[in-house]
Amino acid sequence: MVGSQEVDQLVRRVKGAGMVNKILHGICQAEGMSKVGVKADLQTRIIEMRLNQTFQLTLMLTAGIQLYNRNRDDRSFSRLKSMIEDPTAIPQPGFQSNAAMATSSSPLPAGPASYASYHAPGPSPAVRGQGYLDFKPSPFYKFHEQVGETKTLEVMANHRHASSVTLRTNQSAALAKVVTDPSYRVMVFCAGDNHGRQDIAFPHQSEVKVNTGDVKANLRGLKNKPGSTRPVDITKELRLKVPNYNNTVELTYALTTKKFYLAIWVVKLVPVEELVKKLESGRRIAKETVLNDMASKARDADIVATASVLSLKCPLSTLRIDLPCRSISCRHNQCFDATSYLQLQEQGPTWLCPICNNSAPFENLAVDEYVRDILRTTSKHIDQVTVQPSGKWELYARPEPTSNSNGIASSDDDDDLVEITKSGDSIRMSTPRTYATPVPAAVAAASRMREASTSSSATRQGSTSAKRPAPVIDLTSSGDEDDEPIARQPKRQFTTNSLSGLSASSTPAYRPALPTSNGYSPRT
Repeated sequence: MVGSQEVDQLVRRVKGAGMVNKILHGICQAEGMSKVGVKADLQTRIIEMRLNQTFQLTLMLTAGIQLYNRNRDDRSFSRLKSMIEDPTAIPQPGFQSNAAMATSSSPLPAGPASYASYHAPGPSPAVRGQGYLDFKPSPFYKFHEQVGETKTLEVMANHRHASSVTLRTNQSAALAKVVTDPSYRVMVFCAGDNHGRQDIAFPHQSEVKVNTGDVKANLRGLKNKPGSTRPVDITKELRLKVPNYNNTVELTYALTTKKFYLAIWVVKLVPVEELVKKLESGRRIAKETVLNDMASKARDADIVATASVLSLKCPLSTLRIDLPCRSISCRHNQCFDATSYLQLQEQGPTWLCPICNNSAPFENLAVDEYVRDILRTTSKHIDQVTVQPSGKWELYARPEPTSNSNGIASSDDDDDLVEITKSGDSIRMSTPRTYATPVPAAVAAASRMREASTSSSATRQGSTSAKRPAPVIDLTSSGDEDDEPIARQPKRQFTTNSLSGLSASSTPAYRPALPTSNGYSPRT
């Protein structure tokens, strides 16, 4: 029986300075875990993923591993302990450890959010052949059988290269099943390593051809999102109804700095509707749990709890939520629609919560009974509710626009209104009268008292406080009836002789001297 002291010593050794990255990589590879990440990620992965799985330990963030059950696997613990204490016991590359075999055939307990992505059940040992590649599973399909052999894509730093696999229906019962059952599909997988469970990853510059025809597919996934690449479905391009036809699947690639590995699988598709039904009958977040969480936050002296608005619309589809769900690790009450979320992950699997951007894999999704109760109680057109800190909710009341308290429009608005009246042949523009709405007697009496109290101060202010009358414009007047004509400067008269210069005795017209640029008049 393994004691807690021995487990603590093993954890301290994993976190010790002598545990270099090379040793951590070897342990992760032997245990069938990802080798991607910095040293702290590898250490946490070994402690949380493998030790937590082997002993069903409760991981405390402040005190380390303290509690564990009696239901443990001493054999797995001994294997892991030997690799940590003696790095020479780590299997060399190319060796398939027993850990990878065990994870695919035996059910594992539920763990942290990232736990399921490494240890969900994969292909059964019956379909594993020589050169088997272990890909991370997906809820949207189940591995059925690998067809053809695994191809190694050698490094091509400067040239293009092509690798092909030949498929014939009469050589595989799985291919024959694809012809009769449309839920079975033929897909192309590629990985950047052949040890441990791998994400789907194609060379950066690559293309797939089937029977010399190009297959249009996204082989890169989302930028900086490992695991977001989907396998390539080539079922429609294959000629499987002809038993002896040689179908050629070719992958052309270039400019690679490491090896890649190509494999073709027959998988069984799982529709989104089936996954939604599985969620609906699966894990739930109880209403009492949500209310207790709200109450604990309200009692916290460091948190000022106020009423909040809870949206009943999915942040992905902007439609009213049908089945509210969220990850069990999410700390918010806002939910998203299960169908919309799964449809989005089917196109590009990132498995991130659209609200808090934390990990939300399918295995950690749960139906929120608190939000579901609100959806059942309210009508279809309600899209928001107000939630009190105690957990009680009410319909969201939108704020109304503000108005004057007495209900009478301000007199300043009269300056913006112009009334055009026609009397006989004259048209006059004037400020219209103000028509007030009926006011109750009590309000009118109070208004008269306020006016009487302010009349004395208005008298002292004089005419300056009176409102300036609006100007009256007479549109019938003519512009020719001005009282005084505009005085214009007389034009200078020139005779013909003066212009021609023939009369020297004529007196020249007086011309005032103009100042020059320096301020002095020129000499005459």
